[in-house]
Amino acid sequence: MGHVRQPAERTARGDHRRDRGRDPPRLARARPLCYDAGEAGGNRGRTPLGPRRRLRRHRRQGPRNVSAGRPRSAPLRRPRSRASDLEPEATGVNETISPPVLSVQDVVRATHGALVGGDLGVPVRGVSIDSRTLTVGEAFFAICGHRLDGHAFAREAIGRGAACLVVHALPDDLPGHVPVVLVDDTTTALGRLAAAYRRRFDVPVVGVTGSNGKTTTKELIAGVLGTRLQVLRSAGSLNNQWGLPLTLLQLGPAHQAVVLEMGTNRPGDIASLAAIAAPTLAVVTTVSPAHLEELGSIEGVLAEKSALVRAVPASGRVVLNADDARVIRMAEAAAAPVLAYGRRPSAEVRAVGPVSESTGGVEFTLAIAGREHAVRLALAGSHNVANALAAAATGHALGLALPDIVRGLEAVRPVPGRCVWRAAGAVRILDDSYNANPVSVRAALETARAARGAGRLLVALGDMLELGPHAVEAHRELGREFAAAGVAEFVGVGRLAGEAVEAARAAGLPAATRASTFEDTVAHLLKRLVPGDVLLVKGSRGMRMERVVDALIARLRRE
Repeated sequence: MGHVRQPAERTARGDHRRDRGRDPPRLARARPLCYDAGEAGGNRGRTPLGPRRRLRRHRRQGPRNVSAGRPRSAPLRRPRSRASDLEPEATGVNETISPPVLSVQDVVRATHGALVGGDLGVPVRGVSIDSRTLTVGEAFFAICGHRLDGHAFAREAIGRGAACLVVHALPDDLPGHVPVVLVDDTTTALGRLAAAYRRRFDVPVVGVTGSNGKTTTKELIAGVLGTRLQVLRSAGSLNNQWGLPLTLLQLGPAHQAVVLEMGTNRPGDIASLAAIAAPTLAVVTTVSPAHLEELGSIEGVLAEKSALVRAVPASGRVVLNADDARVIRMAEAAAAPVLAYGRRPSAEVRAVGPVSESTGGVEFTLAIAGREHAVRLALAGSHNVANALAAAATGHALGLALPDIVRGLEAVRPVPGRCVWRAAGAVRILDDSYNANPVSVRAALETARAARGAGRLLVALGDMLELGPHAVEAHRELGREFAAAGVAEFVGVGRLAGEAVEAARAAGLPAATRASTFEDTVAHLLKRLVPGDVLLVKGSRGMRMERVVDALIARLRRE
């Protein structure tokens, strides 16, 4: 399996920054190329095209820290020979020292770029979008984001030994010996390279999308398939236009399956990712109000998620949640056979009988093709049963036996920040801080309620972002639900969460408080928490509510 180097947790100056993994960059445009990759294929040392040398200057390079665990480079591995846009460089070097599998010429062809300077024969040993973690022999893609521009770090990349630069604007005064590939858009070019590289591998590629449960389902699928296959999966939440291509560029000859998470926040994102990944199996978990700011409505979410289903060829398979009426409607758009999962009798992969829930996990009975098997998930929350069923259905579709499916499910451990129980002295914290929308908040609330026993239930909720015109009412509705659910105290963090606070008070929850800062939130909770309490912490990624969890644990464990 290709090694994924993790990015620095802080920027070069050490300042933590807001996660922008779900916020696609506004890309600078370069003028159309004057010649194509085919013309570039037989030429070296081309002169620069046109006058486009202007470069936006920024303090630091972007995008950085797009998501916790996001790889910034992808060392390439030698795949099986297969016709494609990429032509592996002929080499007599011993395989044990990992010879290069690409050349600059391969990069030019795959990206539809043009060689501006340097040698087409230079070997490329990997791909990086972060000059800080780039190693010798990797191609550097100068990605441009909202505030940050990778072009400003081209010279740094050269200093670190970049094999070539892939740019959509020509930086000034670059050394002539380093190959420079000019493309119309570096993010698009990264996707094109990954797509061409992926086509060289004849392995199942599973694409996972949905409004809720994508990452956990992806991990469960990887766990199930991993009992019999060598699996490459997205690390963390690498589900966007940078993370997915970098993951695909990790593919190696030992891999027997790929599991990719696919996220979206604007129309067309899923279709673009699917075009890169060419999935052979699609999994859709749920369709619920999320990213409405760009997708507009629940029907917009449905249309966006269904793009993954439409991308699977007739020879593939589609796995859909039968308990979600919107998801199961996608069967109408599928060219491939559909396998349904859920609790409904019509589902082919089902959970039957009662579900037993505790802080240690969830127990249920899995039924597939007339056979049943008890499952003990090490994941909190009954909502994770549906995620486990999606993984079981995927394993079944790919030919795994029921005992292997169960073994894989039971081996998966919680993903940090996603419905994880954490101890803080005599207080139990349900850390579901990674992200939030109305449906996931309700699921987490139910999990916390089921586990509180005789203790009090407290909630700290940060703003739920990207809900568009529905944002205010969505927060107010949750505030009313907190009051009805018997929440003892509620802290709302942020402007929108303040709407939930006001609604909770009006619905009969007087101990509802609005906090404006992380420090105020922690200080208030430290005063209010008592032994035996259960605290749910949740909020959108941009609110970074994990800081509240970590601060409370650090303080309460000392007391």
